[in-house]
Amino acid sequence: MNRSTLLRAAVAAASVSLLAACGGNADADGEEKKPSAAGSAPSGADAFTVTHVGGPTAVLEIAGQRILIDPTFDAPKKYKSGMSKIKGPAFGPEKLGRIDAVLLSHDQHDDNLDGKGRELLKDMPVVFSTPGAHKRLGDHITPMKSWEERELKSSGGTLKVTAVPALHGPDGVDRGADGEVTGFVLSGKGVPTTYISGDNASVKVAKQVGDRIKKDIGAIDTAILFAGAARTPAILDNAPLTLTSKNAALVAKDLNPRKVVPIHTDSWDIYSEDIKSLVKAFKDQGVDDKLVDLEPAGEKKNLS
Repeated sequence: MNRSTLLRAAVAAASVSLLAACGGNADADGEEKKPSAAGSAPSGADAFTVTHVGGPTAVLEIAGQRILIDPTFDAPKKYKSGMSKIKGPAFGPEKLGRIDAVLLSHDQHDDNLDGKGRELLKDMPVVFSTPGAHKRLGDHITPMKSWEERELKSSGGTLKVTAVPALHGPDGVDRGADGEVTGFVLSGKGVPTTYISGDNASVKVAKQVGDRIKKDIGAIDTAILFAGAARTPAILDNAPLTLTSKNAALVAKDLNPRKVVPIHTDSWDIYSEDIKSLVKAFKDQGVDDKLVDLEPAGEKKNLS
């Protein structure tokens, strides 16, 4: 029995059932932890931290859960799709430590799920993503339609995961299966409500999500925004496929979260705007005080 098989067996034995018979999560208590790129931020059920790995990839600690967002761990390379990864991750999968669930915005594009990221998914207790990802990747993906909910339970409490709409291109455009993408909202009793935009380019869609979340759950505490204004000449005449810096700032102004975590601005050649552009746009809109400084990559940042 190899190491991956042993890991899966150990996680399965310690797991707690998900709502609607989804996969489970191990309790943190008593589990041996792998080395991690964490700093001195708190850990355990009270931790609310983020560690940026690179591009759209981050580890979020919330409500006793360790959540991995859009895993990309390849070294720099060029892909068959034509895009290139120009900077490697802050650390590799071997330093992730325990992961309770993966939130995968979509699987179609290398900058959101690369080769090593795909390999990693097979060892994860649960992966939430789109119905299309389930069809393409297999039964280890839990498909979620917009506004569908699941629950992750641990000794730290219950974390509700809600899939929310995202538009992978300008308003009014339907890119079909290639553009299918989801965002997520994390919430629960005593949990800071957290919006994860995924590869959404639309201020209008983000506002609709924000309005419904505020009505059904409450104020959004933290927004993790995929920015970078991803572009490629082959799609929609080089139109932005993710939030531009200005639009990310407008989303932050409208949703009015306590903090904004900016990701998806580095490591790939299709991102046309960087973190400097984002900071300027947030200053222009008067919301730069909300931005979380993620530098240096790989360092755990306290969001509490």
